[in-house]
Amino acid sequence: MKCKGSVLFPLMLVVFSLCSRAQQWAPILGPKKAIDWSRSGVGAIPFGLQSGSTILASACGNGSTDCTSTIQAALASCGRTKEAEGFVSLGTGRFLIDGNLSVPSYCYLKGQGADQTILDAMGTRHGSVVNIGKTQPSYSTPTISVTKGATAGSTSIVVSSASEISAGKLLMIGEINDPSYVTSSGSEGVCTWCDDGWSRTGSYARGQIVMVTDVSGTTITISPGLYSAYTNLPMVASWSPTVYAGVENLQVYANKTGYNANFALTGCAYCWIKGVESNYTDGDHVDVYFGFHDEIRDSYFSNSFLHSPGTSDSEVDLAEKTSASLVENNIVERTHEAIMLEWGAAGNVVAYNYMMGGYDVNAPDVVIGGIDYHGAHPQFNLLEGNITTQIYQDSIWGSSSTTTAFRNWVVGTNHICTPTSGSRLTVSCSSGIFGFQSARAMQYSYLATSNNFVGNIIGSLQQQSLMKQYSPVGPLSQVDSVEYPSVRQYDNTAYGWSFGYGEASDSGMGTGCSGPTGPCHLAGTSATDFFHGNYSNITSMTTWANGVTQTLPASFYLFGKPSWWRSMPFPATGPDVTGGTGPGGHSYGNPAQACYINVMGGSDGGPGSPLTFNASACYGPPPPNGLTGTVH
Repeated sequence: MKCKGSVLFPLMLVVFSLCSRAQQWAPILGPKKAIDWSRSGVGAIPFGLQSGSTILASACGNGSTDCTSTIQAALASCGRTKEAEGFVSLGTGRFLIDGNLSVPSYCYLKGQGADQTILDAMGTRHGSVVNIGKTQPSYSTPTISVTKGATAGSTSIVVSSASEISAGKLLMIGEINDPSYVTSSGSEGVCTWCDDGWSRTGSYARGQIVMVTDVSGTTITISPGLYSAYTNLPMVASWSPTVYAGVENLQVYANKTGYNANFALTGCAYCWIKGVESNYTDGDHVDVYFGFHDEIRDSYFSNSFLHSPGTSDSEVDLAEKTSASLVENNIVERTHEAIMLEWGAAGNVVAYNYMMGGYDVNAPDVVIGGIDYHGAHPQFNLLEGNITTQIYQDSIWGSSSTTTAFRNWVVGTNHICTPTSGSRLTVSCSSGIFGFQSARAMQYSYLATSNNFVGNIIGSLQQQSLMKQYSPVGPLSQVDSVEYPSVRQYDNTAYGWSFGYGEASDSGMGTGCSGPTGPCHLAGTSATDFFHGNYSNITSMTTWANGVTQTLPASFYLFGKPSWWRSMPFPATGPDVTGGTGPGGHSYGNPAQACYINVMGGSDGGPGSPLTFNASACYGPPPPNGLTGTVH
């Protein structure tokens, strides 16, 4: 049975509860520790009629002349209203893009497959190759305050003025940082931009985005309900989003010409990227800012021209309070980080992605490249079923809370293939190594609190192999868990869990920070977390919480095996899974890994990358009714 998610009517009135089910996590997690993740993402990616004729590569000289204006003109005639919903079709071949494409509401840009339709990105302007939405909140003067109703689960709030608010708009809600657990001050200073200029001091770091379904005087009805209470001088800001726009089945081939990202979704509601290849990137692969129920799925993000921290981390980035969005079933290889949540991203699901081969060119032996929380204050995000090098909630630009990690396999090291510097590389692993510096699977800083860790597999044979292969500063050892004030090693010890330290180099001695405005490490932070059913490859043991059921659901957001899963066991990872190839036999991997290894011919670390990718070869055609995505 498929329990549908949201439905968008012409006035964008969102209706949930087309069917209802108990929350799968309810027997394990309390209501203040989790939210309803079952309706994340678009829910059902729509399909429409083709708008105009297919644009052939020959119309633009088969990649020899700029095709930006030709494609943009077709997009301008597509969609705009629900009644005109449709798509612009690109044929096979290469299309030179010397500018920026923008996809409007109720329209999507569709190629013939990521290995068939290639956008050759040669523009020297900033911005993104493909933009989906370009709107964001309008910060009012004076600000719009919430005077009543900002309680956990509330679907109705009262505001000081509703003159700028109407049904169909998105509403961003936030509050002044609660100093007991929210801060924009981190180990490298104050993140003044972590609320995108709302306060200009980062003071509204925590919040979420909802949709306005009705306005009656100053009473605003919203969907979904609030993830938590907002009682510390809460404010709202609103805007009209781009809706139901997307990109499917094509490749962006970057050329180091100056783009900020290959794809950008800004201020979108129910927008998507599906079946794409992002082949190298000048900046980020995908930026999702101010998003609501957006979806990135079934795609391949390979390599980057930048492998060091800075204005971008070559990743898929959810930021600016992006809420209720879904990053599912993607392959991310040889980036700096892989997937990042920051600047208030809330209530999102990052699930069943395969991430490997990430590295930092300035520190080529360090473990990096997994899921990273990097700026205040992500909250209530679900990480499920991913295979990744590391999950790291860092301390650099502030706090985070209430992350739930469920049935992930966190390897604890990265396979770093060579070369690690240069432009478009021919990658080999014959001289590659596994990262041995900062080799930690789960790394949660002193600013990460109230998290849930359930049914994860921690460590790997690869991490154990470090103990045999490398000895940079003496004999290598493994430790299941370390927490400040214990001394933490950087080079010669690999850890399953790490809590309470500052940056990756923080040993627990000295400051451990560069330009701190507060403590650099803190004891006892793991006491705020919940641990249940996690298997350690270091100890070969599963540890359970007392008095909690040891029967784990297959998923915390899916109600059954999704259509793209194919024949792999579901669930594929967890202490209750047996017969797999992962640690203790407790993991079969996930479909994205199976696609990469079995269909594309890849291996850990990304040798030979970028490889040939076509989503249909791995995940099959969509169901007959045209709906794709998760079982909601």
